[in-house]
Amino acid sequence: MRASVVILTFNAGPGFEELLRRLFAQETTFDYEIVVLDSGSTDGTAELADRHGARVHRLRSEEFDHGATRNLGISLCRGNYVALIVQDALPLDGRWLDAMVENMERDELVAGVYGRQIPRPDSGPLTRALVNGWPTAGLARREQFAGDAALYRALPPTERRTLATFDNVSSCVRRSVWARIPFAKTGFGEDVRWGKDVVEAGYKVVYEPRSAVLHSHERGAAYDLRRHYVEAQVLFDLFGLSLVPNAALLALNVLRSSAYLYRRLRRNEKAAGGAFRPALLAAKHAVPAQTGAYLGAKCRRLAPAFPRLSAGLDRLLSRGV
Repeated sequence: MRASVVILTFNAGPGFEELLRRLFAQETTFDYEIVVLDSGSTDGTAELADRHGARVHRLRSEEFDHGATRNLGISLCRGNYVALIVQDALPLDGRWLDAMVENMERDELVAGVYGRQIPRPDSGPLTRALVNGWPTAGLARREQFAGDAALYRALPPTERRTLATFDNVSSCVRRSVWARIPFAKTGFGEDVRWGKDVVEAGYKVVYEPRSAVLHSHERGAAYDLRRHYVEAQVLFDLFGLSLVPNAALLALNVLRSSAYLYRRLRRNEKAAGGAFRPALLAAKHAVPAQTGAYLGAKCRRLAPAFPRLSAGLDRLLSRGV
């Protein structure tokens, strides 16, 4: 078995059958299998996967962990290369899997490949502006390689973070490398943690835009606050980065982020027809996102002196991400 595909599911909903169809219709010259890890679905997700021919492994919802559950899924696979995809992403075409595997077979130093994300056709203008501004939106292939641990650690924090970029919405890992460097058990950010570990160990990570999925969500201000809160903590823990270190920079970053999004929204024809709506949409995201980034790093810095306050903030803002 050359490759495997792992999907983590929980009440995947009506769109899941289309994902299964597209996965089983991949155009490859090699055999591959599909493994589903279901965390207690009650809507027939596991049964649907079984009917389509996937191997299904069931676990209790309370057992789910972003890193540990993916490790379990990979351990159940037979492929040399294991692709990971979330239940609400759709491969754009039949080359999704082959494009990632091709990178692995061409270069033994490639530990992982992650692909392009395209907003769904029915997504709103703010969602499109955000998704199209992510590192997973570019049209050019990228290799992330430092050479060795000493060279990687000597780089500035922002460069180390860029080289560690990895995204398990749509990715593929070399099983032999994963056996040495599995995903960390964590509630968030298992992909960038793994990206850092493998690049630091001397491997390459590749961004391959030919492997593309449709994936986007319509989120609200509360989610943006929580998401950027936990992201800021990951950046602080892994790279010592604090993108919004104080209240003065918080105000400045809100203005900068709003201006950036405003320009992107104004270029979008669906957001045209005046300046007020794009400005409102930009601020709607920038204020909670930058506030979350500020609170996340602030909480980490205060944790040694105020552990109970830090733990309370974590319980409040880390839920549901």
